[in-house]
Amino acid sequence: MLPFLFDSRFVTIQTVWVFAVIAVLLASYLAVQRLKRARVNFTLFIEHSGFFFLIALIFSRITYFVLHTDAYFPAFDLRTVGNFFSIWDQGFSFWGGLFGFLLAFLYRLYKSEENIWKWLDALIVPLIIGMGIGSIGNFLGGYSYGNPTDLPWGVEYVIFTVKYTVPVHPVQIYELLFLIALLWSKRLAQKKTHFFQIEGNSTLYYSSFLSIGLFLLEFFRGDDTLLILGVRLPQILFFLLFLLSAFGLVKHVKSFKNHPHESQSV
Repeated sequence: MLPFLFDSRFVTIQTVWVFAVIAVLLASYLAVQRLKRARVNFTLFIEHSGFFFLIALIFSRITYFVLHTDAYFPAFDLRTVGNFFSIWDQGFSFWGGLFGFLLAFLYRLYKSEENIWKWLDALIVPLIIGMGIGSIGNFLGGYSYGNPTDLPWGVEYVIFTVKYTVPVHPVQIYELLFLIALLWSKRLAQKKTHFFQIEGNSTLYYSSFLSIGLFLLEFFRGDDTLLILGVRLPQILFFLLFLLSAFGLVKHVKSFKNHPHESQSV
């Protein structure tokens, strides 16, 4: 594929990080526009943005460190501690960073007595779009790749980040197509019902289907991660998120059916 956009003796620019930057910038721009329309206290986000970034960075590094124990824990000694702080190895986890950000973000919203659902409804779509852009970068860079396949659309990588020398599932493209379908499905559904006008329902809809979709995609993943009883840790976490989100979604659907005219504009 295209692991490097530019490579020389002095400067190396990895494709995955270029797309990561594009994803963050575009998602941030869209988030700002949606937050303005939602008329939330946007200064709260600006005032604490440094804190959010720091917590996201720490959680991202810790998660990557834990998920790649073979690389970082051949033996626990001072070198292990040093490896954790050697962030120039570019070992960061998107999901760890996202979890850290959400943890700090929700805590601040709670302390400020903000409407959490209104914020989440505004941010969930930019997040999904950012994930889609990131999946393209992963595909080109050879990250988050699939397991071997003999299907005609299998892709073959000849780069050090992929451990297979045979065609593998382009699971990053599967994820991109799934995210597009998810956004489109909600767009179609909201034309037929005002269910999504109620605060929180968009977030629960997206998080329920997003988590179960990512859970299923984990069956096609071939990159290394931490296993618990032979099951990939991200797969377990996605399933737990699905149970939590689906429970909330079902509860909101029942409430909507009982009170169909009680809606709030987002």
